[in-house]
Amino acid sequence: MRLRILFLITLQMGLFFESASAAPKDKTDASPGQRLYVKQCAHCHGMQGEGVVGVNDNPLYGNKRLPELIQVIEETMPEDKPKSCRGDDAIAVGRYIFETFYTPEARASQKPPRIELARLTNRQYIQSITDIFQNFLGRPEPRQDRGVKATYFDARNFGKPVGNEIVDSIDYDFDEALPFDKLTKKEEFSVRWEGSVLAEESGVYEFIVKSPNSIRLYINDRKLRLIDKYVATQDRNAEHRATISLQGGQAYFFKLETFRFKEPTAFISMSWAPPGGTEQVIPKRNYSPTPIGQGILVQTPFPPDDSASGYERGISVSAEWDEATTNAAIEVADKVLPLLDQMARTNQNDAERIGKIRTFCHTFVEYAFRRPLRDDQKAIYVDSFFSDELDVTDSVKRVIISTLKSPMFLYPELNRKPDTPTLDSYLVASRLALALWDSVPDTALRNAADRDDLLDPVKVEQQIKRMLGHSRARSKLDYFMLHWLQLNEKGAFSKDEELFADFTEEVKADLRVSLRQFVRDIIWSESSDYRHFFTGSHIPINQNLASFYGITGVTGTDFVPASIGNQTGKGVLTHPYMLSMLAYDDNSSPIHRGVFITRRLLGRTLKEPPQATELGSAEFPTELTIREKVTALTEPTACAGCHNIINPLGFSLENYDGVGRYRNQEVGKAINAVANYNTVEGETIELSGANGLADLIIGSPQAHGAFVDHLFHQAVKQPINAYGDSLRESLISRFQTSEFNIQQLLTNIVLESALYEPQQETKE
Repeated sequence: MRLRILFLITLQMGLFFESASAAPKDKTDASPGQRLYVKQCAHCHGMQGEGVVGVNDNPLYGNKRLPELIQVIEETMPEDKPKSCRGDDAIAVGRYIFETFYTPEARASQKPPRIELARLTNRQYIQSITDIFQNFLGRPEPRQDRGVKATYFDARNFGKPVGNEIVDSIDYDFDEALPFDKLTKKEEFSVRWEGSVLAEESGVYEFIVKSPNSIRLYINDRKLRLIDKYVATQDRNAEHRATISLQGGQAYFFKLETFRFKEPTAFISMSWAPPGGTEQVIPKRNYSPTPIGQGILVQTPFPPDDSASGYERGISVSAEWDEATTNAAIEVADKVLPLLDQMARTNQNDAERIGKIRTFCHTFVEYAFRRPLRDDQKAIYVDSFFSDELDVTDSVKRVIISTLKSPMFLYPELNRKPDTPTLDSYLVASRLALALWDSVPDTALRNAADRDDLLDPVKVEQQIKRMLGHSRARSKLDYFMLHWLQLNEKGAFSKDEELFADFTEEVKADLRVSLRQFVRDIIWSESSDYRHFFTGSHIPINQNLASFYGITGVTGTDFVPASIGNQTGKGVLTHPYMLSMLAYDDNSSPIHRGVFITRRLLGRTLKEPPQATELGSAEFPTELTIREKVTALTEPTACAGCHNIINPLGFSLENYDGVGRYRNQEVGKAINAVANYNTVEGETIELSGANGLADLIIGSPQAHGAFVDHLFHQAVKQPINAYGDSLRESLISRFQTSEFNIQQLLTNIVLESALYEPQQETKE
């Protein structure tokens, strides 16, 4: 079976992927620079600048402009005989190095990127499963109102309610007071909280119920209890914990029940520990009082996706991944069977039950394959599993497992019409759903594909605009933001407990929420202006953060816009979460901040440091500022090349300490946040604090290109330069002329990639 799958994958790859091979260059046509490089440089740096093991392990890649590179060659090369390559020779070899492999563009020209065969990423797999079955179960999006519905009963066995209300959270001490004024018996009552719980980030959530009384907790599944403690413990320290993996941006059915019957004490608290956060009472913003239908939620763990390119891609296949897809398919089948009659719109007494279930299976496979089934596919994937000898539930289970293991589901680009191996509306619909939702097409997309509307750019753009209004698009951009700002990669940081005693895990968790909300508000504002990431003077603050940062007038758990510090804020650059994350445990870190800005915001590449020297491992006089220490530490020639870029960027944020508080002094000295920065264009500019840094990023075409790259790669999961020589520059130009509208940029990215078809080579 696996050999057959591999054969099918290989066969279909040949139908539409461009050849990765390139004709070798004529070795006799060597330029003077190439001949000099081979003679004087290759023995240390390798034929393509890749380095030589044991001689010079570092690749000859970098950020210097051509004149700077030539100057370095004249002064230091070859290493065994410095200053022996000068004048015209240095110019020739420098130009050859620069144009052949030194810059990212040069390396790309030697090995052009290509669109690669890709399976579903883990996130795409899980979201696709949920949405396939949502077509049958029906799970409308929750309303915008927040809080959870509480229903009260004057008896321990529920029965007839005495009233209900919407509450912000679940955290009660019933010994102090009854939770509702119409309850009459303090020693006997029951309460049911019901609605939906809203997950902000994808990952494992731990739900914690603290109560000595009887409790039952349901998450997603209306019948299967996540926590079931019907017998009261009467232990005031009782905690009941359970974990479940949830998808960010999704709502899940929630129900918690408790009752009291003559126990000496009664209280209840409903908390969770979300991914990247700390244990806390579930806040109002994460509840909706509207119950939502059950979804099929995959819990099978998958090995991590390949992230070597800087973004998650489904290009790696391993035995562990294959086993995970098998286990997940079995898990899904097991979860579908109890809901089978509901999904097939039938019941045990229906004379047409088998026929309706078979129809359900046909429709399920169509949704999974993202296009109508051919007769041979119906026979293979559905009809062959139905027989008089086989129980219908076994038939359905086999249909589900074979479908979810099929390359037609796992590799979306493989599912093309065999007689027309070119772009069609169903493939465009699949690409749209993956790029914007990490999922499968919904009913509107399927209908548009049925009408063959999706080869028309105007109609495709209309679909994109519609899809941007869905919560799944918001979830996708939330996920992009986590990656762009490296919140998942660098989010596990801590602070010195003596210096920053009040910087608790609760403060850290609230700062993360504040940053996410700040970025989200910009993306989904009317202007959706990228520049506002670096100009926003107010950030969302609640009472907890206001207390830590000394802000008056903010109360409660809700987040409201407020300014932090004595200077005007500069958005993500001065957001305390970013500044805390990019810092040491006891001080700021110009290096961490500078590296982040260089790579993520300005899009400049940095070589790996020749020596990993930590500031903490170096001995410095205590009267030195962090800037003075970093300057001394990075002064050696081996460090200066990169740190001439990194340090000025980091120094511009020195008015902010290790937890993002504004400061004017350090160790009794005035803060110096002014630095000279050399741009990629060769211009030297003065950065005056965070204001100067923000102006640099906003006005930098390279920063604009870096943002375009990040968003394209997160949406499409393929290298941007594989879509033609001009697309990247076109997207950057349109981004700039649209007043840096992020939603319009995403629209352009998805439109161009969804309708792109590689040109097939013709054989003469």
